[in-house]
Amino acid sequence: MSQKPSSMPPSVSPAAIINARSDTEQKILEAGRLLAQFGSFGLVWMRRDLTVDTTFGRMVEFVAPGLPVTDSILPLIGLEQEIASLREMPDRVLELPAVAVASGAHQHGKLNFTFFWNVERDCPMALAYKSASQTEIEVELSKQIRARLIAEAEVTAKSKELARANLDLESFAAIISHDLKAPLRHMRQLTELAFDHAGGPTAAPLRELLRDIESQSRRMSHMLTALLDYSSIGRKYEAIESVDTQALIEAVRDSLPESEHQIWISGTWPVLATLRAPLDLVLRNLVCNALQHHDRSTGKISVSCNDHLDHVAIRVTDDGPGINPHHHASIFLPFRTLRPDADHASTGMGLAAVKKTVESAGGQISVISDPSASRGTIFEVKWPKVLPD
Repeated sequence: MSQKPSSMPPSVSPAAIINARSDTEQKILEAGRLLAQFGSFGLVWMRRDLTVDTTFGRMVEFVAPGLPVTDSILPLIGLEQEIASLREMPDRVLELPAVAVASGAHQHGKLNFTFFWNVERDCPMALAYKSASQTEIEVELSKQIRARLIAEAEVTAKSKELARANLDLESFAAIISHDLKAPLRHMRQLTELAFDHAGGPTAAPLRELLRDIESQSRRMSHMLTALLDYSSIGRKYEAIESVDTQALIEAVRDSLPESEHQIWISGTWPVLATLRAPLDLVLRNLVCNALQHHDRSTGKISVSCNDHLDHVAIRVTDDGPGINPHHHASIFLPFRTLRPDADHASTGMGLAAVKKTVESAGGQISVISDPSASRGTIFEVKWPKVLPD
């Protein structure tokens, strides 16, 4: 008669469980013994009065059994009460990093100690393990310092290359600006000579064409001059001086040609230790830009200033047609103008020069305008009170 197989797993005897545990514990103990033998850690058992009971591991061989632990580890003097108080809080440990000790070979070193209370034996214990030596720290610091010096040398080399590239660019701009004006002058002379020979009523279309050629040649000459000025922005030939910004903006306003547009000045304009000419260029160009691009014969331009801790915030506000947000970035690029017609006097360098001047001084410029919401444009300049070196 066959027996029905049981669905229960085979039982494990308590003896087998004990043997399995003993085997695991034996492996753990063997691993700990090897680590202690290699000097990776050490253990110190103490009695309640902090005399050393026994030690484990080559790292703590200098600790003398039967004597107070403070005799072997002098920095523990004065901490006896704190170690003893661990009995009341067995979950708490006392960490003592980088404690100076003297080994049995009379060589000074540093160890980290963690003191805790062994509840089963009702006594304090200490775990000792290696602390990074001063020599290792110095080696690591030396590596970091060396890496930093190499990085700084690379930055210096790149800065010199950039300075040479900027100088070459400025020289190139100066050559182009100067040399191209000669054929332009000759072109205008030829145009004037053609005017003299283009007489009679049938020559009217030719004369109109010659006028366009002359207008374009003059515009190109102005653009070349603006290019030369733009390339020289940022070279600080001027000396820092005390500048009354209120008097400066009033002088800019009074120097402009008379028009039907009103220019209002408001806010707090402090006296700054700064470069007069660059700040004058920024204010003059922004006000002239507001007048030049206004679409009405009358209007209002407001120039205000707020004094802050590390900068002044200057705003030039107009009630003109505004600037589409899609063009906010491009208006600061060289030779970019929203009205590139031949009869317009703009070279497209005004706002580019303003942006380069402001950023060379360590400041910022931004534009606020959206014709779909309302008329007008606001240019805001944050001019620093302390200029960069």
